[in-house]
Amino acid sequence: MSTQRRSYGFGTPDPSQMSFPQIPPHSGKLTTISEDGKSHRIPPRLTSIRIWVFVIFSSHVGEYHHLSYPNSNLIPKDYLNTTEDTPPPFDFCPIYGPGDVLAQKYGAHTLLKSKLHLGSGARVQKVIRKALSGLPVTISVLGGSISACHGAGNDPISPACYPSRFFQWWNEVFPHPASELTNGAVRRTNSAYFSFCHSHHIPDQSDLVILDFDTDDPNEPEWMEYFELLVRSILIRPDSPAVVILGHFSPQLQTAHGFTGPEILHTVVAQYYDVPHISIKPALYSQRLASPGSIDQYFVDPILANPAGHELIADILISYFQSQICIGWASATGTGFEVPTFPMGQSRGPPDSKGLLAGVGIRKGSPMEGGGLEKDQREDDNSKEAPFTSEFLPFRVPPVKMNMRPHELADFREVKPWCVSANDLINPLPPSLFYGSGWHSYHPPKSATAGTNMHYWYSTLPTSRLRVPMKMSSGDVAVYYWREEEGMESLSGVKCWVDDNVGGAVEIWNQDGSASGPTLKMIDHFVAAGSHFVQCELLGEEGRGVTPFKILGIFST
Repeated sequence: MSTQRRSYGFGTPDPSQMSFPQIPPHSGKLTTISEDGKSHRIPPRLTSIRIWVFVIFSSHVGEYHHLSYPNSNLIPKDYLNTTEDTPPPFDFCPIYGPGDVLAQKYGAHTLLKSKLHLGSGARVQKVIRKALSGLPVTISVLGGSISACHGAGNDPISPACYPSRFFQWWNEVFPHPASELTNGAVRRTNSAYFSFCHSHHIPDQSDLVILDFDTDDPNEPEWMEYFELLVRSILIRPDSPAVVILGHFSPQLQTAHGFTGPEILHTVVAQYYDVPHISIKPALYSQRLASPGSIDQYFVDPILANPAGHELIADILISYFQSQICIGWASATGTGFEVPTFPMGQSRGPPDSKGLLAGVGIRKGSPMEGGGLEKDQREDDNSKEAPFTSEFLPFRVPPVKMNMRPHELADFREVKPWCVSANDLINPLPPSLFYGSGWHSYHPPKSATAGTNMHYWYSTLPTSRLRVPMKMSSGDVAVYYWREEEGMESLSGVKCWVDDNVGGAVEIWNQDGSASGPTLKMIDHFVAAGSHFVQCELLGEEGRGVTPFKILGIFST
């Protein structure tokens, strides 16, 4: 099935309903045609941006909407084409100094505490060095309801939402017409789903991936494993992107867990993989303890941020990148030494990537693919493993997962997530898999609203069996399904197994006392690498219909 693309225009929003910093007006007149056939002027704050959005909560998840705003007026800047005596070209340098507007707004103490874990910052510095050189940067966002802008415009490219705010700031500091933002966030979705299916939501070539799951993940140990799988599988991608963990703060989670919420588990992963973890929690936690109502101005409800909350999230994220830009520029020009020397002039990358500037050559305004190497030389480089040197140590992904013991290292198999999802309309399961099986595929109508627009496979006939082909690498297998509200009238279950291992089947019930929503169940581990199939059979007495059991996807690593 070919990819379907649709372009949409937007009328000018009511400024009185928005709360975000003023952006200098655009000099040109830009218009677009909306679905009602009327001409509308594009809001000035939306110009000079190119954004790719995978709209997963729309009625057809397989479609993605490409909105390209005129940005030809952006002129790239090569900040490194200067002398050592040139002062920093950024007003916010030195960080927390007199020109740092965010430090004046929040105070240096608050901004310093927002950095839960900094690490070496090597991967982020790789991105900054690229931007300093005047090259385009591709930024991707993964998250749940917060990053999907629920409560702040309900649109993944809402100018009131933190992804658009951050990208607007990025284009002001590093203007380039080929820089891109992809918001792949999905409402009511946690890292368990994205750990297997992130490749369905962000492009194959990304320089920076921002992960926002501090208020979406359950505060349970197994979710640390899912979050680790997400971080690890992104870091080992061929494009070798930098990862930044961004944390929202939820009063509801603080009431439930106190200080030790899911973000503590995420910080452990950040430490192991040398990934920065930035959060608004330190800025709000003490205020909430002193006066619970003092932070209500940032929230729509006890979980979701309003436009003011998204402004805070964006400012905390921007402050982190400002600090990295200041030390990166100083190190690049020889006036600072906080950033290790990068082998930027070498074409060879670390053993687990395509290069320090992987993916640059495929975008407009970038150097030729392969960094100028001849084709034969590139093929020769790929045929041999690059030597491991200390220069590439900051970019090296740990050789095994966090919970592995020394005696298990020899048997480790690298993860390679495999996602068969009902919401994949680009490469759906063939209809032949459903013929005569008793299972059906459901796709919501275009009029469906968020929360009722799920795509899933279902059956109401006990003993009906669905068989799905899979590929394994490290050998973990999971079923992603919809958990119903508690009530015997909606209770149903399946048993699932791999290949012919019926004796090892795992039963899954669509109720467990928790709130309704998507959830994940592991059904097998250490399956041999290669092609396999997973079978799920609806439980119950043959001939007596039951409540539909809804499978959202079947995943493996």
